[in-house]
Amino acid sequence: MARNRIIYASQSVWANGEVLYRVQSLGSTTTFTSEDIFELGHLDIVDVVDDVPAVAITLNTNDFGDVETMAILAQVKPAKRAMEATADTNNANLVVVSGTNNTVITPYLHGACLADFAVTCGNLTGISLWAPVQEECSLGTLADNIDQTMFMDEVYINSLEFSYTTGANATENYGAECDNKMWLLNGGKFVTMEDQFDATAGPWTLTLSGTIADLSNGIGFLRKDANGAPAVSVYDASTDTMTNYPVNTTGATTGEFYYNAGAQTLTEPTDASFAAGDTLDVIYAADAYGSAATGTYFTVLDATDRPDTIGAVRQGQVEVFIVGDSDTEFATAWRLTGATISADLTREPLSELGHLGPYDRPLTLPIPITVTVDSSAGDLENWSKFADKYTSFADASLDYINLADLMASDSLKLVIKIYAQTDEEAGGSGDSRRIPVGSPLIGQNWFEDGTMGVYAATNVERALKTIVVEHLKITDEGYTLDVGSNATQSFGFRSTNDLYVVKGDLTIDYITDGRKIRRNV
Repeated sequence: MARNRIIYASQSVWANGEVLYRVQSLGSTTTFTSEDIFELGHLDIVDVVDDVPAVAITLNTNDFGDVETMAILAQVKPAKRAMEATADTNNANLVVVSGTNNTVITPYLHGACLADFAVTCGNLTGISLWAPVQEECSLGTLADNIDQTMFMDEVYINSLEFSYTTGANATENYGAECDNKMWLLNGGKFVTMEDQFDATAGPWTLTLSGTIADLSNGIGFLRKDANGAPAVSVYDASTDTMTNYPVNTTGATTGEFYYNAGAQTLTEPTDASFAAGDTLDVIYAADAYGSAATGTYFTVLDATDRPDTIGAVRQGQVEVFIVGDSDTEFATAWRLTGATISADLTREPLSELGHLGPYDRPLTLPIPITVTVDSSAGDLENWSKFADKYTSFADASLDYINLADLMASDSLKLVIKIYAQTDEEAGGSGDSRRIPVGSPLIGQNWFEDGTMGVYAATNVERALKTIVVEHLKITDEGYTLDVGSNATQSFGFRSTNDLYVVKGDLTIDYITDGRKIRRNV
Protein backbone atom coordinates (compact mmCIF):
# COMPACT_ATOMS: atom_id res chain seq x y z
CA MET A 1 0.00 0.00 0.00
CA ALA A 2 1.35 3.44 -0.94
CA ARG A 3 2.13 5.69 1.97
CA ASN A 4 0.27 9.02 1.87
CA ARG A 5 2.23 11.03 4.43
CA ILE A 6 4.67 10.96 7.32
CA ILE A 7 3.77 12.90 10.47
CA TYR A 8 5.58 13.60 13.72
CA ALA A 9 4.14 10.62 15.59
CA SER A 10 5.41 8.25 12.90
CA GLN A 11 9.14 8.97 13.14
CA SER A 12 11.68 8.66 15.93
CA VAL A 13 15.33 9.72 15.95
CA TRP A 14 18.30 7.61 17.10
CA ALA A 15 21.98 8.44 17.51
CA ASN A 16 24.58 5.74 18.16
CA GLY A 17 21.90 3.37 19.39
CA GLU A 18 20.18 5.82 21.75
CA VAL A 19 16.74 7.30 21.15
CA LEU A 20 16.67 11.11 21.35
CA TYR A 21 13.81 12.55 23.38
CA ARG A 22 11.74 15.74 23.00
CA VAL A 23 12.81 16.13 19.36
CA GLN A 24 10.65 18.77 17.66
CA SER A 25 12.09 18.66 14.15
CA LEU A 26 14.65 16.78 12.09
CA GLY A 27 15.80 18.16 8.76
CA SER A 28 18.32 16.77 6.28
CA THR A 29 18.93 18.78 3.12
CA THR A 30 21.28 17.48 0.43
CA THR A 31 23.17 19.70 -2.00
CA PHE A 32 24.59 17.93 -5.04
CA THR A 33 27.67 19.64 -6.42
CA SER A 34 28.62 19.05 -10.02
CA GLU A 35 30.53 20.86 -12.75
CA ASP A 36 29.81 20.95 -16.48
CA ILE A 37 33.00 20.37 -18.46
CA PHE A 38 33.54 22.07 -21.82
CA GLU A 39 36.49 22.28 -24.17
CA LEU A 40 37.80 24.61 -26.86
CA GLY A 41 36.41 23.86 -30.30
CA HIS A 42 33.36 21.96 -29.05
CA LEU A 43 30.01 23.55 -28.09
CA ASP A 44 28.42 20.57 -26.31
CA ILE A 45 29.06 19.49 -22.75
CA VAL A 46 31.90 16.96 -22.65
CA ASP A 47 31.19 15.59 -19.18
CA VAL A 48 29.51 16.36 -15.86
CA VAL A 49 31.90 15.86 -12.95
CA ASP A 50 30.36 15.14 -9.54
CA ASP A 51 31.91 16.33 -6.30
CA VAL A 52 31.10 15.34 -2.73
CA PRO A 53 27.39 15.80 -1.84
CA ALA A 54 26.78 17.94 1.23
CA VAL A 55 24.04 17.00 3.69
CA ALA A 56 23.02 19.73 6.14
CA ILE A 57 21.21 18.37 9.21
CA THR A 58 19.12 20.25 11.75
CA LEU A 59 17.98 18.67 15.01
CA ASN A 60 15.73 20.87 17.14
CA THR A 61 14.58 19.74 20.58
CA ASN A 62 12.80 21.04 23.63
CA ASP A 63 15.15 21.54 26.55
CA PHE A 64 13.60 19.41 29.28
CA GLY A 65 16.36 19.59 31.84
CA ASP A 66 18.39 16.62 30.64
CA VAL A 67 22.08 16.39 29.68
CA GLU A 68 21.66 13.16 27.74
CA THR A 69 21.05 14.60 24.26
CA MET A 70 24.22 16.69 24.31
CA ALA A 71 26.23 13.83 25.84
CA ILE A 72 25.10 11.38 23.12
CA LEU A 73 25.83 13.80 20.27
CA ALA A 74 29.22 14.65 21.80
CA GLN A 75 30.01 10.91 22.06
CA VAL A 76 30.67 10.97 25.78
CA LYS A 77 31.77 7.44 26.64
CA PRO A 78 29.02 5.09 27.90
CA ALA A 79 30.48 4.73 31.40
CA LYS A 80 30.46 8.51 31.82
CA ARG A 81 27.13 9.00 30.07
CA ALA A 82 25.15 6.76 32.43
CA MET A 83 24.84 9.52 35.07
CA GLU A 84 22.91 7.28 37.44
CA ALA A 85 25.13 7.36 40.54
CA THR A 86 27.23 9.81 42.49
CA ALA A 87 30.02 11.08 40.26
CA ASP A 88 33.53 9.78 40.88
CA THR A 89 36.81 9.69 39.00
CA ASN A 90 35.69 6.72 36.87
CA ASN A 91 32.14 7.70 35.87
CA ALA A 92 32.42 11.51 35.77
CA ASN A 93 33.01 13.45 32.58
CA LEU A 94 33.69 16.80 34.27
CA VAL A 95 35.66 18.00 37.26
CA VAL A 96 36.27 21.25 39.12
CA VAL A 97 39.81 22.63 39.32
CA SER A 98 41.34 25.44 41.37
CA GLY A 99 41.96 28.75 39.68
CA THR A 100 45.59 29.03 40.77
CA ASN A 101 47.26 25.81 39.66
CA ASN A 102 44.44 23.81 37.99
CA THR A 103 44.66 21.08 40.60
CA VAL A 104 41.58 18.89 40.81
CA ILE A 105 39.26 19.55 43.70
CA THR A 106 36.10 17.67 44.48
CA PRO A 107 33.42 17.33 43.27
CA TYR A 108 33.54 15.23 40.18
CA LEU A 109 30.59 16.06 37.94
CA HIS A 110 28.37 14.36 35.38
CA GLY A 111 27.87 16.34 32.19
CA ALA A 112 29.18 17.35 28.79
CA CYS A 113 31.19 20.21 27.33
CA LEU A 114 32.26 21.67 23.99
CA ALA A 115 35.63 19.95 24.17
CA ASP A 116 33.84 16.58 23.97
CA PHE A 117 32.89 17.36 20.37
CA ALA A 118 36.59 17.65 19.49
CA VAL A 119 37.77 14.46 21.19
CA THR A 120 38.20 11.41 18.96
CA CYS A 121 40.15 9.33 21.49
CA GLY A 122 38.05 6.21 21.93
CA ASN A 123 35.40 7.46 19.47
CA LEU A 124 34.73 7.32 15.79
CA THR A 125 35.05 10.72 14.16
CA GLY A 126 31.29 11.06 13.60
CA ILE A 127 28.07 9.59 14.92
CA SER A 128 25.55 7.28 13.25
CA LEU A 129 22.08 8.85 12.99
CA TRP A 130 18.90 7.12 11.86
CA ALA A 131 15.18 7.79 11.86
CA PRO A 132 12.72 4.88 11.50
CA VAL A 133 9.27 5.63 10.09
CA GLN A 134 6.41 3.60 11.51
CA GLU A 135 3.67 2.10 9.35
CA GLU A 136 0.54 4.24 9.09
CA CYS A 137 -1.62 1.45 10.48
CA SER A 138 0.48 1.43 13.67
CA LEU A 139 0.08 5.16 14.33
CA GLY A 140 -0.52 5.83 18.02
CA THR A 141 1.19 2.64 19.17
CA LEU A 142 4.78 1.80 20.01
CA ALA A 143 4.73 -1.22 17.67
CA ASP A 144 7.93 -2.01 15.80
CA ASN A 145 6.15 -2.03 12.43
CA ILE A 146 8.40 0.01 10.14
CA ASP A 147 7.93 1.24 6.58
CA GLN A 148 11.40 2.67 6.08
CA THR A 149 14.40 4.10 7.89
CA MET A 150 16.59 7.06 6.97
CA PHE A 151 20.24 6.40 7.83
CA MET A 152 23.25 8.72 7.88
CA ASP A 153 26.72 7.77 9.06
CA GLU A 154 29.71 9.87 10.08
CA VAL A 155 27.51 12.79 11.12
CA TYR A 156 29.46 15.70 12.59
CA ILE A 157 27.87 18.26 14.91
CA ASN A 158 28.76 21.77 13.71
CA SER A 159 26.60 24.06 15.85
CA LEU A 160 24.54 24.16 19.01
CA GLU A 161 22.20 26.66 20.61
CA PHE A 162 20.44 26.87 23.97
CA SER A 163 17.64 29.43 24.02
CA TYR A 164 15.54 30.60 26.98
CA THR A 165 12.92 33.28 26.37
CA THR A 166 9.72 34.38 28.08
CA GLY A 167 6.53 33.15 26.46
CA ALA A 168 8.18 30.24 24.67
CA ASN A 169 9.52 26.78 25.38
CA ALA A 170 13.24 26.51 26.10
CA THR A 171 15.05 24.93 23.17
CA GLU A 172 18.22 22.93 22.61
CA ASN A 173 19.08 22.88 18.92
CA TYR A 174 21.90 21.30 16.93
CA GLY A 175 23.26 21.55 13.41
CA ALA A 176 25.32 18.83 11.74
CA GLU A 177 26.88 17.84 8.43
CA CYS A 178 27.75 14.67 6.54
CA ASP A 179 28.18 13.47 2.96
CA ASN A 180 25.93 10.40 2.87
CA LYS A 181 22.26 9.54 3.29
CA MET A 182 20.17 6.52 2.39
CA TRP A 183 16.67 5.16 2.89
CA LEU A 184 16.40 1.55 3.94
CA LEU A 185 13.24 -0.37 3.13
CA ASN A 186 11.82 -3.87 2.69
CA GLY A 187 14.43 -6.38 3.90
CA GLY A 188 16.74 -3.69 5.26
CA LYS A 189 14.35 -1.27 6.95
CA PHE A 190 15.06 -2.33 10.57
CA VAL A 191 18.26 -0.71 11.95
CA THR A 192 19.69 -2.13 15.16
CA MET A 193 22.80 -1.27 17.16
CA GLU A 194 24.29 -3.90 19.44
CA ASP A 195 27.14 -2.43 21.42
CA GLN A 196 29.57 -3.10 24.23
CA PHE A 197 30.15 -6.76 23.32
CA ASP A 198 33.19 -8.10 25.19
CA ALA A 199 35.73 -8.25 22.37
CA THR A 200 37.55 -11.17 23.99
CA ALA A 201 34.46 -13.39 24.09
CA GLY A 202 33.91 -14.15 20.40
CA PRO A 203 32.29 -15.47 18.40
CA TRP A 204 29.33 -13.21 19.13
CA THR A 205 25.71 -14.12 18.42
CA LEU A 206 23.49 -11.25 17.28
CA THR A 207 20.03 -10.91 18.79
CA LEU A 208 17.96 -10.34 15.63
CA SER A 209 15.17 -12.76 14.80
CA GLY A 210 15.39 -12.14 11.03
CA THR A 211 18.07 -11.80 8.38
CA ILE A 212 20.65 -9.07 7.78
CA ALA A 213 20.07 -7.46 4.39
CA ASP A 214 22.30 -7.87 1.37
CA LEU A 215 22.87 -4.33 0.11
CA SER A 216 24.39 -3.31 -3.21
CA ASN A 217 27.69 -2.54 -1.46
CA GLY A 218 27.76 -5.77 0.56
CA ILE A 219 26.23 -7.34 3.65
CA GLY A 220 24.13 -4.84 5.62
CA PHE A 221 26.57 -3.79 8.35
CA LEU A 222 26.14 -0.04 8.16
CA ARG A 223 29.44 1.32 9.36
CA LYS A 224 32.22 1.39 6.78
CA ASP A 225 35.96 0.87 6.86
CA ALA A 226 38.44 3.22 5.19
CA ASN A 227 37.73 1.65 1.81
CA GLY A 228 33.94 1.81 2.10
CA ALA A 229 33.39 -1.87 2.91
CA PRO A 230 30.73 -2.95 5.45
CA ALA A 231 32.31 -2.92 8.90
CA VAL A 232 31.92 -3.29 12.64
CA SER A 233 33.61 -1.08 15.26
CA VAL A 234 36.16 -2.23 17.82
CA TYR A 235 37.25 -0.17 20.80
CA ASP A 236 40.85 -0.84 21.83
CA ALA A 237 41.18 0.05 25.52
CA SER A 238 44.99 -0.01 25.52
CA THR A 239 45.27 2.66 22.82
CA ASP A 240 41.90 4.34 23.48
CA THR A 241 40.96 4.12 19.80
CA MET A 242 37.88 3.04 17.86
CA THR A 243 38.48 1.32 14.52
CA ASN A 244 36.12 0.00 11.85
CA TYR A 245 37.01 -3.54 10.70
CA PRO A 246 35.57 -4.89 7.43
CA VAL A 247 33.15 -7.83 7.50
CA ASN A 248 33.02 -10.67 4.95
CA THR A 249 30.63 -13.60 4.58
CA THR A 250 33.11 -16.23 3.38
CA GLY A 251 35.33 -16.94 6.37
CA ALA A 252 37.56 -15.46 9.03
CA THR A 253 40.76 -13.99 7.65
CA THR A 254 43.45 -11.47 8.48
CA GLY A 255 42.05 -8.07 9.41
CA GLU A 256 38.41 -8.99 8.67
CA PHE A 257 35.48 -10.23 10.73
CA TYR A 258 33.46 -13.14 9.42
CA TYR A 259 29.67 -13.10 9.54
CA ASN A 260 27.97 -16.50 9.45
CA ALA A 261 24.43 -15.70 8.26
CA GLY A 262 23.05 -19.13 9.17
CA ALA A 263 24.21 -18.98 12.78
CA GLN A 264 24.01 -15.16 12.95
CA THR A 265 27.44 -15.00 14.51
CA LEU A 266 30.46 -12.75 14.11
CA THR A 267 33.94 -14.22 14.37
CA GLU A 268 37.03 -12.11 14.99
CA PRO A 269 39.86 -11.77 12.45
CA THR A 270 42.41 -14.58 12.52
CA ASP A 271 45.11 -12.13 13.61
CA ALA A 272 43.00 -10.48 16.33
CA SER A 273 44.62 -9.87 19.70
CA PHE A 274 41.76 -8.31 21.64
CA ALA A 275 42.34 -7.79 25.36
CA ALA A 276 40.32 -7.10 28.50
CA GLY A 277 38.40 -3.84 28.17
CA ASP A 278 38.12 -4.02 24.39
CA THR A 279 34.55 -3.88 23.08
CA LEU A 280 32.68 -4.49 19.83
CA ASP A 281 29.87 -2.32 18.39
CA VAL A 282 27.64 -3.51 15.53
CA ILE A 283 25.03 -1.59 13.49
CA TYR A 284 23.09 -3.57 10.90
CA ALA A 285 20.08 -3.32 8.59
CA ALA A 286 17.76 -6.33 8.62
CA ASP A 287 14.21 -7.49 8.06
CA ALA A 288 13.54 -7.42 11.83
CA TYR A 289 14.84 -5.63 14.89
CA GLY A 290 17.20 -7.24 17.37
CA SER A 291 15.99 -7.81 20.90
CA ALA A 292 14.13 -5.01 22.72
CA ALA A 293 17.40 -4.20 24.47
CA THR A 294 19.24 -3.50 21.21
CA GLY A 295 16.66 -2.42 18.62
CA THR A 296 13.19 -0.91 18.61
CA TYR A 297 11.13 1.86 17.01
CA PHE A 298 10.77 3.88 20.21
CA THR A 299 11.40 3.43 23.93
CA VAL A 300 9.39 5.47 26.42
CA LEU A 301 11.50 7.50 28.85
CA ASP A 302 10.97 6.14 32.36
CA ALA A 303 13.82 6.64 34.81
CA THR A 304 14.31 7.89 38.35
CA ASP A 305 17.42 9.86 37.42
CA ARG A 306 16.05 11.62 34.33
CA PRO A 307 13.18 14.15 34.01
CA ASP A 308 10.78 11.73 32.36
CA THR A 309 7.60 13.70 33.17
CA ILE A 310 8.77 17.00 31.67
CA GLY A 311 7.98 17.77 28.06
CA ALA A 312 9.21 21.34 27.93
CA VAL A 313 10.55 24.12 30.15
CA ARG A 314 9.07 27.62 30.52
CA GLN A 315 10.25 30.82 32.19
CA GLY A 316 9.14 29.76 35.69
CA GLN A 317 11.57 26.84 35.54
CA VAL A 318 14.62 28.82 34.39
CA GLU A 319 16.89 30.91 36.60
CA VAL A 320 19.73 32.96 35.09
CA PHE A 321 22.72 34.35 36.94
CA ILE A 322 25.75 36.47 36.05
CA VAL A 323 28.42 35.88 38.70
CA GLY A 324 31.94 37.05 39.35
CA ASP A 325 34.76 35.45 41.32
CA SER A 326 34.00 37.56 44.39
CA ASP A 327 30.32 36.60 44.62
CA THR A 328 29.26 34.61 47.66
CA GLU A 329 25.75 33.74 46.50
CA PHE A 330 23.69 33.47 43.35
CA ALA A 331 21.83 36.71 42.67
CA THR A 332 19.24 36.25 39.93
CA ALA A 333 19.50 38.73 37.08
CA TRP A 334 16.19 40.63 37.21
CA ARG A 335 13.72 41.41 34.42
CA LEU A 336 15.47 39.16 31.93
CA THR A 337 13.33 38.25 28.94
CA GLY A 338 15.79 36.07 27.10
CA ALA A 339 19.17 34.36 27.26
CA THR A 340 20.70 32.53 24.31
CA ILE A 341 23.96 30.58 24.06
CA SER A 342 25.34 29.69 20.63
CA ALA A 343 28.51 27.84 19.67
CA ASP A 344 29.89 27.50 16.16
CA LEU A 345 31.61 24.12 15.85
CA THR A 346 33.24 24.67 12.48
CA ARG A 347 34.48 21.53 10.75
CA GLU A 348 37.38 21.24 8.31
CA PRO A 349 36.83 18.52 5.66
CA LEU A 350 40.09 16.60 5.17
CA SER A 351 40.33 14.98 1.74
CA GLU A 352 42.84 12.68 0.07
CA LEU A 353 43.46 11.30 -3.39
CA GLY A 354 41.80 7.96 -3.92
CA HIS A 355 38.61 8.76 -2.00
CA LEU A 356 35.79 11.08 -3.03
CA GLY A 357 34.54 11.89 0.46
CA PRO A 358 36.54 13.44 3.31
CA TYR A 359 38.22 10.98 5.64
CA ASP A 360 37.67 13.25 8.63
CA ARG A 361 36.06 16.55 9.61
CA PRO A 362 38.01 17.68 12.69
CA LEU A 363 36.72 20.52 14.81
CA THR A 364 38.39 23.89 14.30
CA LEU A 365 39.69 25.34 17.57
CA PRO A 366 39.15 27.59 19.43
CA ILE A 367 35.37 27.25 19.50
CA PRO A 368 33.65 30.65 19.57
CA ILE A 369 30.70 31.05 21.95
CA THR A 370 28.15 33.84 21.68
CA VAL A 371 25.88 34.81 24.58
CA THR A 372 23.02 37.30 24.29
CA VAL A 373 20.99 38.54 27.25
CA ASP A 374 17.83 40.63 26.84
CA SER A 375 15.90 42.42 29.58
CA SER A 376 13.26 45.01 30.25
CA ALA A 377 15.05 48.19 31.31
CA GLY A 378 14.52 49.17 34.94
CA ASP A 379 17.17 49.98 37.49
CA LEU A 380 20.89 49.43 36.89
CA GLU A 381 21.19 46.12 38.73
CA ASN A 382 21.97 44.17 35.56
CA TRP A 383 24.56 46.76 34.54
CA SER A 384 26.25 46.36 37.92
CA LYS A 385 26.40 42.58 37.53
CA PHE A 386 27.85 42.76 34.06
CA ALA A 387 30.42 45.28 35.35
CA ASP A 388 31.18 42.94 38.28
CA LYS A 389 30.16 45.68 40.73
CA TYR A 390 27.02 44.15 42.17
CA THR A 391 28.28 44.21 45.77
CA SER A 392 28.70 47.99 45.79
CA PHE A 393 25.38 48.40 43.94
CA ALA A 394 23.60 46.34 46.60
CA ASP A 395 24.95 48.43 49.50
CA ALA A 396 24.28 51.70 47.61
CA SER A 397 27.94 52.75 47.57
CA LEU A 398 28.18 52.62 43.76
CA ASP A 399 28.08 56.10 42.18
CA TYR A 400 28.36 55.28 38.47
CA ILE A 401 28.89 52.57 35.87
CA ASN A 402 30.44 53.35 32.50
CA LEU A 403 31.60 51.48 29.43
CA ALA A 404 35.10 51.12 30.86
CA ASP A 405 33.63 49.12 33.75
CA LEU A 406 31.90 46.77 31.33
CA MET A 407 35.08 46.40 29.28
CA ALA A 408 37.16 45.65 32.38
CA SER A 409 35.15 42.55 33.25
CA ASP A 410 36.51 39.38 31.64
CA SER A 411 36.04 36.75 34.36
CA LEU A 412 32.24 36.77 34.57
CA LYS A 413 30.28 33.54 34.23
CA LEU A 414 26.80 32.93 32.92
CA VAL A 415 24.96 30.31 34.96
CA ILE A 416 21.57 28.95 33.88
CA LYS A 417 19.67 26.50 36.08
CA ILE A 418 16.75 24.40 34.84
CA TYR A 419 14.18 23.13 37.35
CA ALA A 420 11.40 20.56 37.19
CA GLN A 421 8.88 22.78 38.99
CA THR A 422 7.84 26.34 38.28
CA ASP A 423 8.54 28.86 41.01
CA GLU A 424 4.85 28.81 41.95
CA GLU A 425 4.76 25.03 42.29
CA ALA A 426 7.96 25.13 44.35
CA GLY A 427 6.79 27.97 46.61
CA GLY A 428 9.52 30.36 45.52
CA SER A 429 12.78 30.57 43.63
CA GLY A 430 16.41 29.91 44.53
CA ASP A 431 16.82 28.47 48.03
CA SER A 432 13.07 28.84 48.65
CA ARG A 433 12.24 26.02 46.27
CA ARG A 434 10.71 23.02 48.05
CA ILE A 435 9.20 19.63 47.14
CA PRO A 436 5.54 19.71 48.20
CA VAL A 437 3.74 16.76 49.73
CA GLY A 438 2.40 14.51 46.98
CA SER A 439 4.81 15.83 44.34
CA PRO A 440 5.66 13.39 41.50
CA LEU A 441 9.32 14.26 42.19
CA ILE A 442 9.26 12.32 45.45
CA GLY A 443 11.40 9.21 44.94
CA GLN A 444 13.23 10.74 41.97
CA ASN A 445 16.99 11.17 42.14
CA TRP A 446 18.61 14.59 42.46
CA PHE A 447 22.21 15.64 41.98
CA GLU A 448 24.08 18.49 43.67
CA ASP A 449 27.81 19.03 43.15
CA GLY A 450 27.93 15.56 41.60
CA THR A 451 26.42 13.84 44.64
CA MET A 452 23.17 11.91 44.19
CA GLY A 453 20.25 11.86 46.60
CA VAL A 454 16.57 10.93 46.56
CA TYR A 455 13.75 13.46 46.95
CA ALA A 456 11.41 13.37 49.91
CA ALA A 457 8.62 15.80 50.76
CA THR A 458 9.78 19.29 51.91
CA ASN A 459 13.30 18.77 50.49
CA VAL A 460 14.97 21.70 48.76
CA GLU A 461 14.53 21.36 44.99
CA ARG A 462 17.79 21.00 43.06
CA ALA A 463 18.26 22.05 39.47
CA LEU A 464 17.88 19.33 36.84
CA LYS A 465 20.89 20.72 35.03
CA THR A 466 23.20 23.69 35.26
CA ILE A 467 24.76 25.43 32.25
CA VAL A 468 27.96 27.39 32.85
CA VAL A 469 29.75 29.64 30.35
CA GLU A 470 33.09 30.91 31.66
CA HIS A 471 35.23 33.92 30.73
CA LEU A 472 32.49 36.19 29.40
CA LYS A 473 33.74 39.28 27.60
CA ILE A 474 31.20 41.93 26.61
CA THR A 475 30.89 42.63 22.87
CA ASP A 476 27.89 44.96 22.63
CA GLU A 477 25.26 46.76 24.66
CA GLY A 478 22.05 48.44 23.61
CA TYR A 479 19.25 50.49 25.16
CA THR A 480 16.02 51.14 23.25
CA LEU A 481 12.86 53.05 24.14
CA ASP A 482 10.03 53.49 21.65
CA VAL A 483 6.71 55.24 22.00
CA GLY A 484 4.12 52.77 23.17
CA SER A 485 6.52 50.11 24.47
CA ASN A 486 8.78 49.48 27.42
CA ALA A 487 12.47 50.28 27.33
CA THR A 488 14.70 47.29 26.66
CA GLN A 489 18.33 46.49 27.29
CA SER A 490 20.42 43.95 25.43
CA PHE A 491 23.91 42.71 26.15
CA GLY A 492 26.14 40.55 23.99
CA PHE A 493 29.12 38.54 25.22
CA ARG A 494 31.70 36.24 23.73
CA SER A 495 33.76 33.40 25.10
CA THR A 496 35.76 30.49 23.70
CA ASN A 497 35.63 26.77 24.44
CA ASP A 498 34.33 27.02 28.01
CA LEU A 499 30.70 25.87 27.84
CA TYR A 500 29.79 23.18 30.36
CA VAL A 501 26.46 21.46 30.96
CA VAL A 502 26.32 19.75 34.35
CA LYS A 503 23.75 17.19 35.45
CA GLY A 504 21.96 18.47 38.51
CA ASP A 505 22.69 21.51 40.65
CA LEU A 506 25.98 23.25 41.26
CA THR A 507 26.57 25.42 44.31
CA ILE A 508 28.37 28.72 44.03
CA ASP A 509 31.41 27.44 45.93
CA TYR A 510 32.45 25.63 42.77
CA ILE A 511 31.61 28.50 40.40
CA THR A 512 33.49 31.43 41.94
CA ASP A 513 36.82 32.02 43.75
CA GLY A 514 38.72 31.36 40.53
CA ARG A 515 37.50 27.79 40.23
CA LYS A 516 36.81 26.31 36.79
CA ILE A 517 35.01 23.33 35.30
CA ARG A 518 37.07 21.11 33.02
CA ARG A 519 36.91 17.70 31.32
CA ASN A 520 37.85 14.73 33.45
CA VAL A 521 40.16 12.55 31.36
